This record gives sequence, structure tokens and C-alpha cells, in this order.
Amino acid sequence: SSFYFFLPLLSNMYCTPTNANNGIYRLTIDREIEIEETQKFENLYYKVSQMLPDKNLVVFTHTPKKDWCKKPEPEKNFVYVNGHTHYNYFHDDGEYRIYADNQIGYHRENPHVKYFYIGKTYDFFSDYKDGIYEITKEQYQHFYRGKNIRMSFNRAMGILYMLKRNGYYCFIFRSFEALSILNGGSLKKLPYENIQYYYDNMERIIVRLEEPFSKFTDYQKRISNEIQKIGGSGTIHGCIVDIDYFNHVYINPIDMKVTGYWALDMKYKIAYPSVSALLQEQCPKLYDKYQRLLSEQGSSMLIGANSDDSLTMQPEIYLDTDIYQASRVMKKLQKLNYNILTIWEEPFNNKNMLTEDTSTD
Repeated sequence: SSFYFFLPLLSNMYCTPTNANNGIYRLTIDREIEIEETQKFENLYYKVSQMLPDKNLVVFTHTPKKDWCKKPEPEKNFVYVNGHTHYNYFHDDGEYRIYADNQIGYHRENPHVKYFYIGKTYDFFSDYKDGIYEITKEQYQHFYRGKNIRMSFNRAMGILYMLKRNGYYCFIFRSFEALSILNGGSLKKLPYENIQYYYDNMERIIVRLEEPFSKFTDYQKRISNEIQKIGGSGTIHGCIVDIDYFNHVYINPIDMKVTGYWALDMKYKIAYPSVSALLQEQCPKLYDKYQRLLSEQGSSMLIGANSDDSLTMQPEIYLDTDIYQASRVMKKLQKLNYNILTIWEEPFNNKNMLTEDTSTD
């Protein structure tokens, strides 16, 4: 698709520590000229952004946008590229995109040109045929960046493998001790030392994972949709669907039981006998919308499988963190939505899989 470039020059009106008064331009321009030039660029930027709100606009500046615009926040779907700070920074969550991660600074012996994609997501290994490949740490990081998944991987010693088969990927790290399957930056030791074995059996594991996972995902999405219908967030992470910052719905992946709870943090939580009771006490505005939705539809996914005995129950303080253990494993499974296999269980067992001791990214 078409894209447009907008390239204002050096400008720094809104950054007090590094403006003309502090000698940032030496004797080239003074503060008065700096303010005048910044206002010109700022006016032009607002005109361009209003004229091209639905276009792929790429904004190149020397200083960050926040230094030369009164409104520091970036626009959705625009691409911002800057330098100046000598501090590499990258952010791309699919809506807000800032590329300031190739700054040379004063001392760089091997400067190089980097690139970015106009699309919101991309497959870094799309041109690779099925097979087993040794890849670099940087390639692995680029792959996750292309999926818009945050990840930190900085291991230096070892070999990194990429397994690609029928559109799915599996990443395995070989250290001196063993082979380990990767989930972002975390590792879990694998039972066998033969890398070919994992490539040969990728499809078998994926098929056995996808059937129970797809059923759970469908159930979870329907609950998320109903939360959104009444004005809640509906964000899904692991086994949890957010209503808002403090209020959530936990879906047990074993029996599909739905539990509404209020959480101050991961430890201190109040579990409610039903999502309806949670909404009534903690989210009265959403509760009214929920009642109207229930009246219109005649039923609701938010009632769940635990409604029969909920009338006589009371909210309870719940300090255990077991729900997050299952949720961490489910987050690994949810990488299948990005065609990434991050779990390997032999022999395969759904219940064991959801209660294992795991590490997080």
C-alpha cells in the first residue's frame, strides 16, 4: 500500500534539558529561532496528520516527536523514526510504532542500515522452506518483534535452532547440558538430544494440543465478547479475561468453571460466587448493562457452570496463586495463535500440562 514520508528538521522546543539555551546547537541557532522553527514543523505535522489519517505515514525526525510537539503522544498507525538521544528505543504494539533503535552515537565502527515493515505484523522467516536451521539471537528477536510479542533473549553460549514445518515454528536452544524448548526467553529442558526427532514430531504434538486448546479458546472468546458488550475490557491473557484493571474472570481449563474475582495484586484476591455478584458489588454500571443483556438474550456466557449453588455462597478472600500457574501454561498454548509451538510434553497429558511448574518470559 502507499506510504508517505514527513521529514521535519532538527527541532527541540519542548525539551528543556537539551534546547538552544543549553548549547545544543552551539552557535548555529538561538532559542528564539529554535521556537520559531519548531512551531513551523509542529503546524505542518498537524496538517499532515489530519490530511492523511488513514495512510501509512512515516515520520522521520532527528529529535523524538515529544521534543518538538506540544502533544507528545504518537498517532495510531503512524511510524516514527528518530535518533538524537543515543539511547536505543523500540516500541511496536500494532498501533503505536516508534523506531529509535539504530542510533550510532559518537563511536560506532560498523554502522548499518536497518529496516521496518509497514504492516502491523510480519513473518521474519516467511521465505524459509520447511526444515531445521541454526539462527542467530538477532534473528530470533526479529521473529518475535514481527509477531508483536514482547520477548527478551540474551543468552550468549549455545546454539539456537529454528524448526519450521507447515507454517509452524518451534525454537530450541542447545546448551552444554541439553536441548531446551524456548518460550520467548524462558527454557524448558527436553527429554531427547536428537534435534531431528522434534522436527519429525512437531505436527503430532501440534494436533494433540490444538483440539483441547481450540475448544477452550472458543469458549474464552465468547466470554470476552460478552464482557465487551457490557462495556468491559475483554482482554484475554492466559486463563484470565479482564473486566477492568481490578476485576477479572478466571476460566478453569479443566472443567470450564467461570469465576469472577477482584484482585489488588497477584496475592490478595476476593473470589465471588458468580460474575453477576462481582459486577453488582464492584462494577454497578456494568452490572446494569449485564442485566439488560441477560434480559435481551435470555442467557449469558458469564453465568458459567457454577451458577446453581452460587445463591448461598459469599465472596471469599483467596490468597493462593494457583490460577496464575495454569494461566502461564495457557499463555504458552496461546502462542499457537501465532503459529509458535512452545510446549512439548511426552507422554502428552492435558491435566499434567496445566499444572506443571513453569517459568515465565
